[in-house]
Amino acid sequence: MRIAMGLRDGGCTTEGCDRPPALCQAHHDLSWGTGGDTNLATGRLLCQRHHTLAHDTRYQTTSAPNGKVAFTRRT
Repeated sequence: MRIAMGLRDGGCTTEGCDRPPALCQAHHDLSWGTGGDTNLATGRLLCQRHHTLAHDTRYQTTSAPNGKVAFTRRT
């Protein structure tokens, strides 16, 4: 699955990030703890920095129509 994500995503799926697949980690859009599955459809590549933000409750994740995500600090 990790290889398939690399081919599909081409690297970090955060808007404006250009990290290649080799420098990314697999991320579950819906975490295992909340009932998420491990499959290609609900996974994405994120670089280490953005993967950390995805799990930081101080940040909100928004999805764009192009499949990219953006992180904004909650107020």
